[in-house]
Amino acid sequence: MNVGIICEFNPFHKGHKYLIDKVKKADNDRVICCMSGNFVQRGEFAVFNKYERAKIALENGADLIIELPAAQSTLSAEGFAKSAVDLLESIGVVDSIAFGVECADLDKLKKAADIIKSTKTQKMISAEMKSGISYPAARSKILKSDILETPNNILATEYIKFTSLPCTVIKRIGKGHDTDDELYSSSAIRKTLDENKISSVYNCEKAVLYKLRTISKDSLLMFDGISEGLENRIKNAAEISSNLDELYMNIKTKRYTLSRIKRIILRVYLGITGYSAEVPYIHILGFNEKGESLLAEIKKKSSKPIITKLSDCDKITKPFFINECLYTDIYNLGYKTPLPCGTEQKSQIVVI
Repeated sequence: MNVGIICEFNPFHKGHKYLIDKVKKADNDRVICCMSGNFVQRGEFAVFNKYERAKIALENGADLIIELPAAQSTLSAEGFAKSAVDLLESIGVVDSIAFGVECADLDKLKKAADIIKSTKTQKMISAEMKSGISYPAARSKILKSDILETPNNILATEYIKFTSLPCTVIKRIGKGHDTDDELYSSSAIRKTLDENKISSVYNCEKAVLYKLRTISKDSLLMFDGISEGLENRIKNAAEISSNLDELYMNIKTKRYTLSRIKRIILRVYLGITGYSAEVPYIHILGFNEKGESLLAEIKKKSSKPIITKLSDCDKITKPFFINECLYTDIYNLGYKTPLPCGTEQKSQIVVI
C-alpha cells in the first residue's frame, strides 16, 4: 500500500511521527509525502529549509518526499489542498491519502465536505460575506457546526473535496494546534526555536515594507486575492507601519483574516501574481530505499515529468523551476546571516 500524506512539517514533531507510524501497517507499506517547500500555508517562511525538513521526515518513517512549490503552498486552504491532492494523484502510484484530524469521524468530515462544495452552500456563503465578514466566519455561520473550527479538520474537508482516492483519518494526539505542547504542536516548537538557526520573514521586514511602499496600487491588483479596495488598505498600512506585525494589524478587518493577509503579503513580496493550483512537474526532495523503488514506478505512471535539478527541465517546466530557484534566493535572505543565491541549483537530493 502506498499512502500519500500532505504536510508541511514546520517543524516535524512527535505527532507527525505518530501519523506516519499509524498508516504504515505492513512492512511493504510506503509513505509518500507531498510537503510544502520553503514557504508555508500560514504565509510565512518555513522555520527550516525544505531539504532539512525532508531529511528529518525520512529519518522518521517517510519514504519519498516531493515538493509543493511556493506558488501553491501559499494558497488558501482550498487552493493548497487542491494543488497537493492533484500532485499526489498525478504520480500514479498513491493508493490512499491519510491525514491527521481533530475529529476522526470520516463520515462527518465527508458530509461537511459535500455541504461545503455544493453550489447552494457557496452562494449562501457569498451572501453572508457581503455583510463584511470573512469566508471562514461565513462558512461557520452557514454550517452551524464546530467540526470546522479547527485547522486540521478544515484541511481534511478540503482534501476530501478534491480527491477520488480512499481517505484515512488519524486523530491528533497531544493538546492540539496553537498550544504550549512542544511534543505535538508545531506552533509551540516554533516559539522556542533559536532564532539564529531559522529563516524568517521577520528578518526581511524592511525589505517587505520597501516592496509595499514602492509598488503601485495598479500593480497590487495583479495579485490574486487583492480587490475591492484591499490595495488601498495595503498601501496605507505600508506607509504608517514600522514592522510586519503592525502592517498585518493595520490591514486586517472582519473580512480579511490575519492568515489571509499574511499569505497575500508574502506572495506580493515573492512576486507570485496569479492563482494556479497546477504544479507542472514532480520535484523530488528525498527518498530512502523504499522510496527509491517507487521512482521507477512513478516514471512509468506519472502524468508529469520528474525533476531533481534545473537540467532536468524542458522548455515548459524550466520557467517554473527558475521561479522556484528565485524564491529560494529570497528565502535565503531570511537567515540572520543571509545565504548567497544559487543554493537551489546546488542542492542535493536527500538520500537515507
